[in-house]
Amino acid sequence: MARPRKTPERKRQKWAVLNVTPAERGAIEEAAAAAGQPTGRFIIARTLSGTSVVRADWQQSVAWLGIAVRLLEEIAAEVRQRAEPIDALRIALDLRRVEAALTERVLSSADEAGSVEC
Repeated sequence: MARPRKTPERKRQKWAVLNVTPAERGAIEEAAAAAGQPTGRFIIARTLSGTSVVRADWQQSVAWLGIAVRLLEEIAAEVRQRAEPIDALRIALDLRRVEAALTERVLSSADEAGSVEC
């Protein structure tokens, strides 16, 4: 006796949306094998049961880089204007400002994006 037909909700269809490099494919296949699952089942299970990181908006990243460039230009202008020997502490503090500005924005966006349940 033949097996009953699947309902439309249970029937699977091919969905070609994943483009990967050979190295990425190899890594996914290795992870699937280590989990003892076929690659497709591994990707589905990982997606439906795991979390994924939401990438920060690229425009926001470009804005942050603009801030870094502006702060570095301010430092460069100050260094060029100084006739006396450069005060290493002042430069270190200015560079710390750049680091703090970028770190604050990166960490706050990571907190905002967080992890999203799949």
